[in-house]
Amino acid sequence: MPDDLITAVERSKKGAVVTLNGEEKIFVSRALLIEREFTEGLSLRRDELAQWLLPRQYPEALNLAVSLLAQRARSSGEIEQKLRDRFYLPETVEMVLYKLEKEHFLNDEAFATEYAASLSRRQMGRTRITQELRRKGIAPALIQQALESLDAEEADDAALVLARKLLRRYEREPDPRKAMQKLLMAMARRGYGFEEAHAAAQRAIQEPED
Repeated sequence: MPDDLITAVERSKKGAVVTLNGEEKIFVSRALLIEREFTEGLSLRRDELAQWLLPRQYPEALNLAVSLLAQRARSSGEIEQKLRDRFYLPETVEMVLYKLEKEHFLNDEAFATEYAASLSRRQMGRTRITQELRRKGIAPALIQQALESLDAEEADDAALVLARKLLRRYEREPDPRKAMQKLLMAMARRGYGFEEAHAAAQRAIQEPED
């Protein structure tokens, strides 16, 4: 098996990002640079490097993931992306995710349900909620499950709050049809479908705030 070539070494206060064959970037912490030298043009075997680096890198990556989860709830996709953005080995990322899921620090089903409910309360419709959950790396089946778990009455009330707010925003529009069109478009941008937005608007008109 031919050796791999270090084609770049980008150093920083935290360590170095080593590029192999002009493609794969791998992070090596400052502490580990004391154990092993990495210089541009050096030949090595990627599998041997991974074998050496994995047990040393894993505790660092796990600590980072735990600190991120301590800040707020996150999906497994978010944690995976954060670790990949730091250029940890894919093998390291896989081990960290396995550990966190095994210890119940990560639960995409519970996360999706709670996050969808939170977005609904913040006056976002199903389309927008779906988009946001996709951005978090949630699987389609779990997104559908989260949408089905939404409290319909709570979602309707949130849509009503938004419709009332928009009615006040466009109340000076001289043409009522244009005012309604603007309201529906604004609700569409928040992820509400036409029928849902129209129903909320009609309810807002019929049930003005006290």
